[in-house]
Amino acid sequence: MLLLTVYTRAGNEFFKQKKYQEAAMHYTEAMKNNPKDPRVFSSRAQCHIHLGALSEGLDDADKCIALDPTFLQGYLGKAKVQFLMSNYENALATYLEGLKCDPNNLKVLDGLRRCAACIKRANGGDATAEDLREILGNFHSNDDLHNKLQKSMDEASVFKNEASDERLKRIESERMARTLEDMYLSQVEQRKETEESLLRVQQEFEQLKIQKEEVTKELQKANEHNENLQGQLLASREHHDWLLSEHDHLLHERDNAVREVEELRQKRGQMLSVLVTAMHCEFSLSELESATRNFSSSLKIGEGGFGCVYRGILRNMTVAVKVLRPGSLQGQSQFEQEVSILSRVRHPHLVTLLGTCSESSTLVYEFLPNGSLEDFLVCSDKRQTLTWQVRIRIIAEICSALIFLHRNKPHPVVHGDLKPANILLDVNLVSKLSDFGISHLLIQSSTNNTTLYRTMHPMGTPLYMDPEFLSTGELTPQSDVYSFGIVVLRLLTGRPPVGIRKIVEDAMEEGDLNSLIDIAAGEWPDVQVEQLAYVALRCTELSRRCRPDLSDEVWNIVAAMRDAATLSSPSSSRPAQDENCVPSYFICPISQDVMNDPHIAADGFTYESDAIRSWLSTGHDTSPMTNLRLEHDELIPNHALRSAIQEWLQQQNMAL
Repeated sequence: MLLLTVYTRAGNEFFKQKKYQEAAMHYTEAMKNNPKDPRVFSSRAQCHIHLGALSEGLDDADKCIALDPTFLQGYLGKAKVQFLMSNYENALATYLEGLKCDPNNLKVLDGLRRCAACIKRANGGDATAEDLREILGNFHSNDDLHNKLQKSMDEASVFKNEASDERLKRIESERMARTLEDMYLSQVEQRKETEESLLRVQQEFEQLKIQKEEVTKELQKANEHNENLQGQLLASREHHDWLLSEHDHLLHERDNAVREVEELRQKRGQMLSVLVTAMHCEFSLSELESATRNFSSSLKIGEGGFGCVYRGILRNMTVAVKVLRPGSLQGQSQFEQEVSILSRVRHPHLVTLLGTCSESSTLVYEFLPNGSLEDFLVCSDKRQTLTWQVRIRIIAEICSALIFLHRNKPHPVVHGDLKPANILLDVNLVSKLSDFGISHLLIQSSTNNTTLYRTMHPMGTPLYMDPEFLSTGELTPQSDVYSFGIVVLRLLTGRPPVGIRKIVEDAMEEGDLNSLIDIAAGEWPDVQVEQLAYVALRCTELSRRCRPDLSDEVWNIVAAMRDAATLSSPSSSRPAQDENCVPSYFICPISQDVMNDPHIAADGFTYESDAIRSWLSTGHDTSPMTNLRLEHDELIPNHALRSAIQEWLQQQNMAL
């Protein structure tokens, strides 16, 4: 009963919306639940009529009449179908049958009038009111029909009373149906909520099951790892016992080594003088002319106030040849100054002086193929290769070189002309300080216990020079600190040096420092930017007394930033080659392999022990590098280089 009411209501709703096809489908479902309800057949007959399915509509109307001969809607539907099929006589007869159910029904009377009109027109005339009265009169004058009609009306009265009772029952049933429908919908909603809750519980159960499996796997891995650790512990104990025995053996070897050191100490002073002499070769003018194709302009790679720099091939090595202007007192002074400085100091981030030519006041340096830092800062394409990690590393390298110069014994060294143009870069973008022409060895002042150099004619690049040096002529290590600060600001911002300190200082006060940083370097970390700007502004204070000490405050900050930058991008420090590239000074010049036991020969160069001994044992008495005669064939172990090589090899193994 509930489904019958639901489908019937839905069919009625679709019928009101003139969706006759959908209405007919719902009426059909209602028939399946109650095939003896004449109203459903009558309603579906109306749908068929509107859809043009007249034969189906006629069948439903006949079934409706068969189920309830007193139900007027069945006769109206059947007569309407017959009328649409132009069967006017049968339609007229059907309307007359329906008239028995309700003699005063206007729809029946109207149907009779239309049928009479159509029959009259079919016979060539027009129907009139008299025709209708005649039909009705004949209908009422016929005694038999009249008796039947009276009987039918009596039966209809009985049926109406019964129908009234049935209607009350139907109303009650419909009310109950609606109640049951509401209960059904409520139960459906509750069931839906229950199913959703059950689904959530099942999902949570599945997740817990997965978590349990993962925990079980982790526990198994932990047990396996524990077993491995126990095995490693056992192996470590065995290794510890071996180390103890090895320690005793090494103690014995150490005693022997101490005795050997005592024997070598007597030769040390003699060897050091030989090494310093052999470190810088004296080249002839003809060699330099041959190396540079008579100082061809096509090989010129730089030009300054005191001379020109050429690239050349000298003794199978690519070198940089710096020719000072002849006849210039300043040029001669620069020549003597650079030889004096570079003959006393050696550092990984100072350019290496390979030799000189006194005849032409020429200096021969190692060749750094990437040019100067200035070249990278002014060229937008090159500047992009200077990532922020590389820039921080360069800052740390220059800082370490300056600390080394300022702590030189017995006299500190001040560069005096620190700027990007005097910072050269090798193939791995490793930086080296160059151009020591105006550098000076400092002596201690007798008045204020400070080390300085005083001149009446300060030389250098004004935008990078210490303001106090310009005004007083006093050159101190703090003068290099000022220049270092300007270089840091240029690496941070990529801007030219003019007014750069004021620009950065204003940006920091306004909290807009990020708008100044060089985006070509990539995404700078905010902490690194603020620290570099702080260090640079401290270094460029107008008063040298307010500037920090490079070896203390500055180095602690710069070294920490360098280490952090290396961890964030291990490959950034080697943009031009693979990060596993072997440093050139780890390679033996003879065997071209990484040295295992490096030794220093009389020419000042370091070789693999077996390679140089083989060279000497085959009758050679000249240097493999300089081709000059060796003073002796004594070899000194280079322990510092050996330790550096071993540390590098360990890092490579860890990386793998």
